[in-house]
Amino acid sequence: MIPKRVHIVSAVAQQRNLLGHLRISRCLSPGLCSPVRATPNDLRPLPEQRDQPASDLLLCIVRATNSLVLSVAVLAGVWVAPPVAVANNVRLADVENPELRAGIQAATTGEYATAELIFTRILAEDPSLASVWSNLGNVHMSQGRAKQAFDDYTRAVQLAPDAPVPYLNRAIALEELGLQLERVGRPAEAGIRWREALEDCDSAIALDAKEFAAWFNKGNVELRLRDYDAALACFSTAADLAPGIAGYRLRAAQLLFQVGNTEGAVRSVKGVLRKNPNYAEAHTTLAAILWSQGQLAAAEGQLEAALDLGGRWRDAGWVAANTRWPPRLEAALQRLLDISTAQPIA
Repeated sequence: MIPKRVHIVSAVAQQRNLLGHLRISRCLSPGLCSPVRATPNDLRPLPEQRDQPASDLLLCIVRATNSLVLSVAVLAGVWVAPPVAVANNVRLADVENPELRAGIQAATTGEYATAELIFTRILAEDPSLASVWSNLGNVHMSQGRAKQAFDDYTRAVQLAPDAPVPYLNRAIALEELGLQLERVGRPAEAGIRWREALEDCDSAIALDAKEFAAWFNKGNVELRLRDYDAALACFSTAADLAPGIAGYRLRAAQLLFQVGNTEGAVRSVKGVLRKNPNYAEAHTTLAAILWSQGQLAAAEGQLEAALDLGGRWRDAGWVAANTRWPPRLEAALQRLLDISTAQPIA
């Protein structure tokens, strides 16, 4: 699974190799950004990361020059160095504002009501601050208020139209709005929201083609729309742009299996595991794929390896709730769990 929580800080720390399953959100401020989630389930970390101390997170603010934002994303304690983002409306005064700093600190510690109050007060005095709108949107996403987050990100887009970050974040809100519509039986409207999310991802990519988070988020939306070839292309691009993020390569491997390239999927997952032997989801993915090839004993061995690392990998419902697998892979795992011997799936 890919860790779900995202912080943005403007300091470089030691990187780790695993990344999360859900979306990556960034902030415009040249300082800290609040944690983001798209659904209440999105904040669950990897089982092997649940005991990681909060002190592992580097919380600091550094000065920036002009509007270049050099930041490092912390994904449930996983450090990933993102590219520089450019936002014409992000000012050095933003990060030096003690009130903004207090709001950002409140957001990073989960005090969302306090952060919301501070950001709202700042915007009442100066509504032209794109970075504050972006941070407020992140707070609203963390509170499960996707519609308000969408409105906040839209203001940030209007104020900083040449920055990829607001588009990327708004795509996350649109994806969640689509999920809400799907849950209440309105799939056509959900599809509209998801296609709008794709447009925002494309806008972010047009502004910065190396924005790996935009490619990854676009792949997630393509997966919602069941365009598996397009999702594979997006995840592969994200993995190529950020080769240190094992979760990107694993997602691409899962889509390889979905589109019928089973051998390629096996090679790719094994490559991920060579570099990250403690990646429980990769072991479970390989178990499902090996079972589809009729290798039951090998599949069981991989599943046991995943269980040893923590997590309820023999519970298909838990896996579905905590991952984002394509349907063919989910079906393979379900049948592996249901029966001890069977023929490969079609």
